Amino acid sequence: MSGEQRFERWSSSYERSMLQSLLFDRVHAAIFRAAGSGPVPQAVLDVGCGTGRLLREMHRRWPQAEVIGVDIAPGMIAEARRLASCGQFVVAPAEHLPLPAQSVDLAVSTMSFHHWTDKAEGIREIARVLRPDGRFILADHIAPRWLRLLGATPTFSSQERRSAFAAAGLTVSEQSPVLSRYLLLTVGRKGTRSQPPQGPPDPQAAGRARTL
Repeated sequence: MSGEQRFERWSSSYERSMLQSLLFDRVHAAIFRAAGSGPVPQAVLDVGCGTGRLLREMHRRWPQAEVIGVDIAPGMIAEARRLASCGQFVVAPAEHLPLPAQSVDLAVSTMSFHHWTDKAEGIREIARVLRPDGRFILADHIAPRWLRLLGATPTFSSQERRSAFAAAGLTVSEQSPVLSRYLLLTVGRKGTRSQPPQGPPDPQAAGRARTL
């Protein structure tokens, strides 16, 4: 069963999972801590948003911000739309984001990175949609070498993350463990550019910019 199929089956009970309080809420708290060191965002993107739990909290904290969620599982997106009174939710993979370049100030991803088909391309896509000086905050596990040898889901080491961020034009300002040394938070910042940032993103116009 593919990762997409597993998340599709999980979508109806995802919000009731014990992992919400045991893991996800604590990871989300780390995301807010890292985000709090920067300016209040105007537009936020969650890649692998699930049912939109993190974005709903972001809207409560930053009610003026546009919030956008993407996920590969249609069931997760359907639940996110049902539960949220705000925001836009789109079925899309990290490698093909249906957003214009330079359209979000803050991008986040929690516990979905290890499922991405092409992690380096996903990071490049996030860098593309970030405005100058925008930030990408990634939280996910880094499987130790011995677990990789036993067939654990392939993921990036801390150094591989740094290299992929740098290749995409993102400067890593922080790497720190969350809960354990095998769950790592990485913060990258996009360099400034001469061109002005665009207005709020419009996922409904995604087809004009990029085909899903």
